[in-house]
Amino acid sequence: TEDISAAQVIFGLKEIEPAKILSDKTYLFFSHTHKGQIKNRSLLQRLVAQRATLIDYELIVNAQKQRIVTAFTYFAGYAGMVDSMWAFGQRMQRKGIDHPFATIPQSVEKEDLDLVRQIVREVGETIKQKGTPADLPPLITCFLGTGKTSTGARDIYHLLPVQSVTVDQLPEVFARGDRHQVYELLLDIPDMYRLRADSPVRDENLDYQGLFQRYLREPEHFESNMATVFPYCSMMMNCILWDPKYPRLLTREDTRAWYAQHDTLQVIGDITCDPEGAIQFSQETWIDDPVFIYRPEDDSTQMGFEGEGIAVMAVTNLPCEYPADASQQFSADIQELLPGILAADYKAADPAAAGLPEAIQRATILWRGAFTPDYAYMEAFLS
Repeated sequence: TEDISAAQVIFGLKEIEPAKILSDKTYLFFSHTHKGQIKNRSLLQRLVAQRATLIDYELIVNAQKQRIVTAFTYFAGYAGMVDSMWAFGQRMQRKGIDHPFATIPQSVEKEDLDLVRQIVREVGETIKQKGTPADLPPLITCFLGTGKTSTGARDIYHLLPVQSVTVDQLPEVFARGDRHQVYELLLDIPDMYRLRADSPVRDENLDYQGLFQRYLREPEHFESNMATVFPYCSMMMNCILWDPKYPRLLTREDTRAWYAQHDTLQVIGDITCDPEGAIQFSQETWIDDPVFIYRPEDDSTQMGFEGEGIAVMAVTNLPCEYPADASQQFSADIQELLPGILAADYKAADPAAAGLPEAIQRATILWRGAFTPDYAYMEAFLS
């Protein structure tokens, strides 16, 4: 039956249509509401109006504040990397360039991660033997972020013959790199951002970790440092979580200026898919229409692979391309928490009194339609 009105606890995955939220139920899903996302404010309003209890998978963390439900972050990385290489190959085909990536399928075409891994390995062998096209620069892929999504993406990329490079090595590799391998540039926060010229803060006495901590405390003193890597990278994989209080990595204005001078960048894989986020011009795409061309010159977009500009892959539900693999790992992630979730008393005064596991208590945004103390700031998102 599709009638779930008798259920007390409802497990979902992505956002639920507001009209389908039932009254006095407990919901677990990725709500994408805690950062004030505009597109989901009507969902948040509906949950409050229906006196719902909302537990968000994204917020389930252990005592060390490490996320517990990580299956989809890794699988987003796997699928995002495959689809970005596929997009690169398709883009080159449209330009009449024979590229090894042209044989890589979109993840959903195979659905089997092991099978796709083997295909990528074979592409790697082709690159070893025949190289990448001589009329293109050596292929440098920039990975933004070092978390689980980035780890998943790099796991796929490392099935190719890969050499890691630093920012300082980029000009030399770009000019004289070996086309029988590809290159990886891995950037963390202190690499991606720099202190603003007008900032009163100076970094002479700050080590790498010190700069990172200062960035977290005072992001208004920082700006994007991507001008140092933009001219050299053919692909860019966005794997960072972003919040409006932090500076963007690629603004429309900066990208227009940089791209006018250097059109090396062919594909952006926006795995985290934050529209108007770190990649300001990014927008949600879906598995059946996954890529758009962004034209920096006039800030226009066009779905598909045709046209001048940068191909952007920003599929919002990437793990769905490996449904069996991702589902099995997701089940393993939450299995230990299920007994406590199912045994809780959802008529109790609060999550602690209900007997919920501590990790679930910390992830409870709403309790019977009211914001819990940690998420009281979200009241402002109801307007």
